[in-house]
Amino acid sequence: MTKKTPLPKPVSYAPPKPLYERVKSHVLKRISSGEWPAYCRLPSEHTLVKDMGISRMTIHRALRELTQAGFLERIQGVGTFVASLKTAPKNLELKDIDQIVHSRGSKYSCKIHFLQAELADADAAKLIAVSEGDQVFRSYFVHCENDVPLMLEDRHVNAALFPEYLRMDFHDATAENCLSTRFALLSHEHSIQAKISDAEVSHFLALDTATACLVINRRTWFGERIVSTARMVYPGNRYQLN
Repeated sequence: MTKKTPLPKPVSYAPPKPLYERVKSHVLKRISSGEWPAYCRLPSEHTLVKDMGISRMTIHRALRELTQAGFLERIQGVGTFVASLKTAPKNLELKDIDQIVHSRGSKYSCKIHFLQAELADADAAKLIAVSEGDQVFRSYFVHCENDVPLMLEDRHVNAALFPEYLRMDFHDATAENCLSTRFALLSHEHSIQAKISDAEVSHFLALDTATACLVINRRTWFGERIVSTARMVYPGNRYQLN
């Protein structure tokens, strides 16, 4: 009787971490071990590039995200330092608006009011870090749940970084989805405000009266460059940020 050869045991495989996550782990390990205590100055980006063999763009992204999370403090022209011991704020994670609507068992739709190329005025140039008069792309969408406006999105996109933006089909995919598909390494900055809707917002969100709204301003980075800025306005009586 032939003895069967036992099958090899399956080997679990964990995909390698992205390089920027390796940099963040490297920094956090040294902070948690006490090797880099509070107020300690970190090695320069140039030194980390040399020591870790990782590009400066990746190092810069990792340090920026750790700064946003409250673990580091960066002083322009001086350096990067370990933040004082305190509870680090959690990163704000926003699901795409279509995912939010679908998760509630509702129908999602997008109304495209305009999608065009413009010359950046002073405000847009400052937001997206280009020169005044440079070409940028601008989109103005209203996202709906069961045909009821749920979010107004006013977005500027760096035309040099994403030249195909105007050709995207935003009925099938949100701008956030298009950005994350187009660029492998993105990071975000947010500011959150509460505002009463003005005439423009009330019109596009179909609000009968002035309504308290949640306004989220998001800047999206690709490496050291800003690829997109967006102002997202949610009526408080239709949306809750969890």
